[in-house]
Amino acid sequence: MLVGCKLPHGLEISHEGVTVTLVGANVGYDGDNPWRNGGAPDSADRISGVGLTKLEGAQADAVMAWMDISGRGPGPVKSGMIFAVDTKAEASKEAQLLEDEKTGLDGIDPAKDLPKGVETDTDAPKSKK
Repeated sequence: MLVGCKLPHGLEISHEGVTVTLVGANVGYDGDNPWRNGGAPDSADRISGVGLTKLEGAQADAVMAWMDISGRGPGPVKSGMIFAVDTKAEASKEAQLLEDEKTGLDGIDPAKDLPKGVETDTDAPKSKK
């Protein structure tokens, strides 16, 4: 089973005595070496902006039980930001459907995403490392 997670930094799930860490959309991100053209390239751990985690056995059972409960109320399971499929082809289809969806946890571009009347402080002192 593959679990897709569009949340930027994934999610750690503890259910039925099992803890599973879902890979998020920003898997492998290095802040000092940002990805060109915005998004990260597809890899074994991510596809179309969705992190992929392969689960088997008790981990898969625990995550499916958690998703059943979590999907009843508002949140990332109900909105489709976390989903479970059987194959990478199915994961690719689901991820492509989510490409333009925002999680609400995405970063902003201060040059264009600030609310009206809010400005960046260009005279702020630079932090020293």
